[in-house]
Amino acid sequence: MIMKKILFLYNGGTIGQVIEKQNGKPVLVPPKNSDMFRSACEPTIDQLKKDMEIDFEFITAKDSTNVTPLDWEKLIFRIEKAQEEEKYDAVTIVHGTDTLAYTAAALALALHGKDPKKSGLRIPVCMTGSLNPIYLHGGDGRFNLENLFRVVDTSIELGISDVVVNFWHRILLGCRILKQSEKSFDAFQSPSYPDIGHVDSNGIHMNTNHVRLKANASDKMNLAPKFGRAVLSFELSPGIDPEIILSFIGNGKISALLLKSLGEGNVCSEGKYNLIPVIEKAAKEYNMPIFITTKFPGGSAVSSHYEGGIQAIQAGGIPCYDHTDIATDVKVRWLIGNNICSSIEDFRNAMKTNFVGEVTPPKA
Repeated sequence: MIMKKILFLYNGGTIGQVIEKQNGKPVLVPPKNSDMFRSACEPTIDQLKKDMEIDFEFITAKDSTNVTPLDWEKLIFRIEKAQEEEKYDAVTIVHGTDTLAYTAAALALALHGKDPKKSGLRIPVCMTGSLNPIYLHGGDGRFNLENLFRVVDTSIELGISDVVVNFWHRILLGCRILKQSEKSFDAFQSPSYPDIGHVDSNGIHMNTNHVRLKANASDKMNLAPKFGRAVLSFELSPGIDPEIILSFIGNGKISALLLKSLGEGNVCSEGKYNLIPVIEKAAKEYNMPIFITTKFPGGSAVSSHYEGGIQAIQAGGIPCYDHTDIATDVKVRWLIGNNICSSIEDFRNAMKTNFVGEVTPPKA
């Protein structure tokens, strides 16, 4: 039997946090080093040694709320080296849940690259996290960790070359996930895209119809690893003053604005809170892309059924279809950082383009 060579990256998060007393109360904090977490993983790793060679590597112990695009880039270049130079069969990553969806989307876009039809990622990149530390009995930490390696084993056997996430019983495409609970172990879902697999008492079950495969990959990885700054997301609510949004647009400090709309791309279009003139001014006077997305899981910002949505697009807003709001945020940063778009029309076309599985393209 040929041993599978796996790189296991510890990238922080609750799964490895420890309890510390602060003012007499127990608080979860990042560990000072990775030794305790590594020791807690050993029983799981020992069970897999008969057909896997697992190399543990510490990246960071930080809480995922402190993760930035610089952390994404560090992971991207580490994965590139693992595939291209070190010839690993797969990379596994544990990560905090608060920003897991952002990192998964960033890895997918950067590792697959700019060409939607030609990816050089030839190994599976499998991620997980947990709501409880691995040391807690009865929690989800050990369950998710064990299944991380079971999922990566199956992914290698099936020739999957994509970024996937396992969490509780679900296996999901990384660029489509959303965290939807702080309490339920079934915390991550993919509201607008099918689950790519599941875990049950009979093992790991994965559907290769919804992931990229090694058989279709290029011989060389062409990374697109950069992420632009100065992208602002704004969640709409009744009574948002247009002048507030206009002040951000006019200060010259942001390069793109995301409006998380009320519904499928709808914005207020009448009275003193009318946002249509703001969108029009941004697009036509400031040449700033305004992206219309939805804050509702499973929604699709197509803006084709309601007057407010239609007017927003006619004014110059860019519909984001069934991207999650997180995937929209990361993708816009990626498009800017890698100089993929230079005009509002470029951005409009890019949001219709399915680079890595992140969107269902609109029908012509």
